[in-house]
Amino acid sequence: MSDMITIDGKEYKPEDLDETQKYYLMQINMTQQEADNIKVKLDQMTASNMFFKDQLAKSLIKEEDEK
Repeated sequence: MSDMITIDGKEYKPEDLDETQKYYLMQINMTQQEADNIKVKLDQMTASNMFFKDQLAKSLIKEEDEK
């Protein structure tokens, strides 16, 4: 049995969709997956940015302390 999909509170069987509706569903799934991948990449970039800002601040403090 196929997983049901829910649109506006109503359930549909994917196999009952016409070709255009299946295409829309495929696009929804693909764009959601890409959005999820972009969110992961953004989280990685945000964490990396924070790390390098912290490293820069620490190196500046160390440099000031050595003077």
